[in-house]
Amino acid sequence: MKLTDRIKSRNLWINIGLFVFAVFALIFILAFFLRIYTHHGESLTVPDFKGMTMQEVIQKCDEKDLRYEIKDSVFAPDKPKLTVIDQNPKPNAKVKRNRRIYLILNAGKAPKVAMPNVIHNPRRQAERILQSNGLIPGTHPEYKPDLELNGVLGIKVDGAMVEPGTLIEKGKTVEFILGDGGKGGVSQQVPDLTIGSKTLDAARFQLAALYLNLGKIDSTDVKNTKTAIIYKQNPLPGKKISQGDIVNVWLKDK
Repeated sequence: MKLTDRIKSRNLWINIGLFVFAVFALIFILAFFLRIYTHHGESLTVPDFKGMTMQEVIQKCDEKDLRYEIKDSVFAPDKPKLTVIDQNPKPNAKVKRNRRIYLILNAGKAPKVAMPNVIHNPRRQAERILQSNGLIPGTHPEYKPDLELNGVLGIKVDGAMVEPGTLIEKGKTVEFILGDGGKGGVSQQVPDLTIGSKTLDAARFQLAALYLNLGKIDSTDVKNTKTAIIYKQNPLPGKKISQGDIVNVWLKDK
């Protein structure tokens, strides 16, 4: 058969047509399955993982077809331990299924730092040094007789004396023992801490203004010492005591 006759042959054009159809059909099928496999055009909204525990993160990722990876851990004393404090991508971002979410956790245990030597430093300077080392300056100082007014004579953590260089957890509150500026021999009239429904914080503030210290606290049967009020004290109001001395108090629920 001549070439021209073959070109004009009906069977040839049918075969070409079938071949072209098969090619397009194959392309369509591949595109269809590729679209399904990659979830083309589909997106998920990233949940807000902040504040979640790892168990909650795992459950949420399973529900949303997402993956997670712990990128880093830091210590944030104001956040619950072993919970998420940051993430990438951010909450409400649009991502594909199986996207990996990078998490930053709050450390389960606070790192320790050496207590800086702030003895004989002025109070304000000592506070800045503590803050730069990740420690919290207290607001309830004790006063003792000393010529240096508000000079640091000692430091306490959790009620116990601490020497410089001692390893302390970051985020701990450090209370000062301060000098009274040579007023230790000066007598002071004890204020009445039972009037005005005073709390411990209010009593500490009032006593500190007079260079007096809060002593023993009797909180028997008290549910919440933060909101409890003072109903009894020793020494009694009006008595003369030396600056730097203590006043003991008794608490009751408000």
